[in-house]
Amino acid sequence: MKFATERFPLAIYLHASGSLSFLHCECASGHKVRFVFFDPEDRANALELAFERGAPVPANALFASQKFLRRTMSEVLNNRKTGENFAYECNS
Repeated sequence: MKFATERFPLAIYLHASGSLSFLHCECASGHKVRFVFFDPEDRANALELAFERGAPVPANALFASQKFLRRTMSEVLNNRKTGENFAYECNS
């Protein structure tokens, strides 16, 4: 099962906490991107609630995930400009 979100802060939290495995980033409507995670146990709603309630994440993991996901997002948006249909696949 997959979970997708366009919410960058939530994606950062999910990646930094290691709660779900990041699969890829893809183009969404407008100038947005969608972050797709592997969610085999259907935990995304509970994890989103934990995020909204301020679940702690180590600062170094948070900033590393922000940097990684921003780079991934930029790659997808740059490829959109060139007309390529591109999803950045990742194993992290």
